Amino acid sequence: MSVQHYRIEFKELLEKTFLPEDISNEERNEKLLPLSKHIYEHTPSRLFRYRDCSEMNFDAFNEDKLFAVTSDKFNDPYDCLFRYDKEGLLRSIIMGMSKDVVFALRDHFRSGGLFPDLLYTVYPKELLENAKDSIMNASDEMIEEYARQTEKIKEKIGGIIDKITNEAVESVKQMAFIACFSEDIHSVRMWSHYADSHKGFALEYDLRAFQMRCVNCNQLKQCKKAAVGNVYPVIYDNKRYDATDFLAYYIGKSIGLPIKYSDTFAVSKCQLYKSSQWSYEKEWRLIINKMNDFQDKTPTCIYHLSPNAIYYGTKISSINKKILHQIAQEKGILEYQMYIDNKSYNYSVKCQKI
Repeated sequence: MSVQHYRIEFKELLEKTFLPEDISNEERNEKLLPLSKHIYEHTPSRLFRYRDCSEMNFDAFNEDKLFAVTSDKFNDPYDCLFRYDKEGLLRSIIMGMSKDVVFALRDHFRSGGLFPDLLYTVYPKELLENAKDSIMNASDEMIEEYARQTEKIKEKIGGIIDKITNEAVESVKQMAFIACFSEDIHSVRMWSHYADSHKGFALEYDLRAFQMRCVNCNQLKQCKKAAVGNVYPVIYDNKRYDATDFLAYYIGKSIGLPIKYSDTFAVSKCQLYKSSQWSYEKEWRLIINKMNDFQDKTPTCIYHLSPNAIYYGTKISSINKKILHQIAQEKGILEYQMYIDNKSYNYSVKCQKI
């Protein structure tokens, strides 16, 4: 199966997986099972992480540390950047504020009607019952006065949405820590972009069984330090992920509504979309979502994730190679030297075992 075809299947599974806020751990795991199974079956046994030669990266290699950063640190400003339907949101808000809607709702409630069942999955029952009583008992004069007051703030709604949206965009980029890997160790561009123009190195990992320890904890929803991680392939697409529903939730929470989160998986979905211009990277991401405390931006480091092999860039200096070679020998892992085959017609970098 080609990489592109596999990622298309993953995208289809991802987009139909929804995890409501009030779901139990058992239900959550059941809903995630098809996606998790698909990922596990197709996760490569070898994924590569390109590094430049620095003291921090040497120490991380020596101590089996894997650092992950928030996506606002990435080199692509479009990475993890969702799109949304601003006009649709504005129409929905303004329509919901109109006096015609309020009059229609009052008639509906006075004839014994209720709010749609869907709203009870989003808002607390007590809040909806109080709103129903208020609307049902409202006089014509009260509704007319409400309409006059809301008309005055309509022109400000667009600006309010823009302000909250900017906050939401930044929040999505900071709600998780991400470590990036590639399926390809032979890419000239990857060595050029992420390993200091071939003067760095790359580490090989097997992430097929990786799972953050918090995922099955029964205190997951209460713990301020909870973090759940998993490995996913990046979706390369010419269209950004549409997170209008997530934005509507975010706006509701920002203005104080006790609204429920209809898909806690939405943030991870935003963090897996990338422009098809980057498809050559064949990227996989280890995403560590901070479940409850989105304001904590402390850098995250995953410990005890040991690589299986190291690859030295074609232009790595002798002193840097010597330092890394000593660490590799102490770990007992395989070592490979990348090289350019001058006889080959292909623009690819090759490797040989040391």
